[in-house]
Amino acid sequence: MAAALILRDGQRLPLAADQRVGLTVQANDILKTSSVQSDYSNTLTLADTPEVRAALQQPQHGLSLSDAPYQQLPCTLEAGNLEVLPNAVAVVEQHETGKGFEAQVLGGNKNFYAAIEGKKLRELAFPYNTEHDWVLQDMAAGAGHTDYSKAYVYDLYDRGKGGPAQDALLKLYEADIYPSLYVRAVWQQIFNEAHCKWTGPMPALFDRLLMPSATAPGYSEEFRKARRLLAGINGSGGTGVGGPNTDSGRAYEGRPEVVRVVPFDDTPARYGYVAPTTPLVWNPAAHSWKALEPCYVNINASLTVELSSPFGSAQAQLFTYVNGQEMGGGAIAESKKGADSTYVTVSTSDSKRLLKAGDEVTIKVKLNKAKAGVYGTHKWGYTMFSGAVYVRDGNALPLDSFSVEVLPDFPPGGRVRLQDWLPDMSQKDFVKGIIGLFGLTQQTDPYTRTITFSPTGPALQQNAANALDWTHKLDASEPAPRLFHLSGQAQQNWFRWKEDDSNPDLAKELGDGMLPCPDQTLDAKRDALVLPWAATTTGTNGLLLLPVYKARVGTVSVEQQFDTQNPVTRLVVQTGVARRVKLVDGTTTVTISPLITTFGGLDFATSLLPAYYTHLAAAYRRPLVLKPAVRLRPDEVTDFNQLVPVWLESEGAIFYANKLDNWEADQASTVVELIRLTY
Repeated sequence: MAAALILRDGQRLPLAADQRVGLTVQANDILKTSSVQSDYSNTLTLADTPEVRAALQQPQHGLSLSDAPYQQLPCTLEAGNLEVLPNAVAVVEQHETGKGFEAQVLGGNKNFYAAIEGKKLRELAFPYNTEHDWVLQDMAAGAGHTDYSKAYVYDLYDRGKGGPAQDALLKLYEADIYPSLYVRAVWQQIFNEAHCKWTGPMPALFDRLLMPSATAPGYSEEFRKARRLLAGINGSGGTGVGGPNTDSGRAYEGRPEVVRVVPFDDTPARYGYVAPTTPLVWNPAAHSWKALEPCYVNINASLTVELSSPFGSAQAQLFTYVNGQEMGGGAIAESKKGADSTYVTVSTSDSKRLLKAGDEVTIKVKLNKAKAGVYGTHKWGYTMFSGAVYVRDGNALPLDSFSVEVLPDFPPGGRVRLQDWLPDMSQKDFVKGIIGLFGLTQQTDPYTRTITFSPTGPALQQNAANALDWTHKLDASEPAPRLFHLSGQAQQNWFRWKEDDSNPDLAKELGDGMLPCPDQTLDAKRDALVLPWAATTTGTNGLLLLPVYKARVGTVSVEQQFDTQNPVTRLVVQTGVARRVKLVDGTTTVTISPLITTFGGLDFATSLLPAYYTHLAAAYRRPLVLKPAVRLRPDEVTDFNQLVPVWLESEGAIFYANKLDNWEADQASTVVELIRLTY
């Protein structure tokens, strides 16, 4: 049967007449520790036929792909009776009239990385049952979490002001106690949302890894913008002078205090007003703004009132109300004594007001008598809420306005969604970071698409006794180049944690490690891997240091002053040792005993390289790359496992099969890149 590309619907697309199907297999290039590879790849040309053009939704004549390049087609690549690449993706890259469509066919982990491409960790959506309120009861429950199945834990750190000692008394919202997320829970959520399955064996350390939150995340700009209100008063559609909300009282009448809710009910764009896009936040009929969740807000309002005071004077004052309770008012404005008409503008503001979910904000104005007139009389009147634009002496008076702005600060009682507490990191960088941390090989089952992650070093050592003997599979008729130079390597190959200027000087290069390669023709040194997390040193009372606060110097003060800084995100290990402290919220005190964390086990030099990079150390010890031609059956190619080393009797050594290059079913042999391992 001729080679073909079989689409998901079963349609067979023929390849170009002279097209040969070659398969390249490389789940892990051990010389590229900072990148991941597509398990399988193949570049081929589809025939330029009507059926191919139709399948690619291209015109039947002339040059194609001008409007739809880089189409991705789920497919299976078949050669003879062998499914060379099941569950693959063909990326159509270019077209030459009369020759065909060139496509790169990718298999293995390509689907997973395509699914997470360009996505951030904060775009994840953790299960609803992980959401909770930032309150004493929920935080105390979270402090008792001890494994990744709970997704998060409230634990203790020294954030620059000193870590709490055993039995310390901590004020709930002053102690900077935030959730740390289990790395495995984040990992699992990424795979769930990519609709992919994964399996191990992963190192036991993986289950105890945590990413602590350095600071509370705050509400996003998008969240705040959707709740932003800047309202005015409707100035059209009324009778007589002003709009339908106009309120007035005759000047020659005596009256008690006038108290009104200011009817802010309009947001005309021509004046720059803005209405919230989140439903139920603004109620124009009730002239109120409602908090749907706990938040800090800035409240500002301004109102122009015409006061008439032929006898004495009158005054106006604006107030902020929450749930009908007065929170405070602005300055009093008074009319000119004995004046028929005085325009006064009153305002009120309330900064960083903490609101609970369901709290409603309104603005009220109070009008009252001020100074007495002739014979102690008080006669005054008013006009307000007309929605008009007032101009005096050629200058426009301030427009009536009611503004509520949600602040980014995360409030007490705020709703905790785990994704909001994750760092600004891509999902791909997170996955690559874990792969680099443990030197993992990822292998994808072509049929189930399950991705298996295995620590490369331990797996190769474990399988060394069962190394495949390829001694008699070598094709002696083909050249077998011998290279003693490992491309892209250096004499010193460094594995590093990300630098963090907020760390103390003693933490510089903390946790870094190096593998030497005794080849003086190589560059002196290079960074083989830089993780996206920073190393973490120990602060006071045996707790890890997350230096959010830095003591201020050069300022004299009875109480020590601190500046804030933004530490690079961290990766730490949960221990089995608990730290007992007391949390107090007003009159309620709760004792918690969260497990503390350590950086132990995360030092490349002393822990990670000796445990997980023995294969690379073995490759560096006596550098040799062989590229022989090897006779391989189809089943040996489809079942190819890089975690099983090969033995060559002629070399007296075992080798890592780094790449199977362009295998073709009708060719006698295939070039394989072999790297000698010397333990």
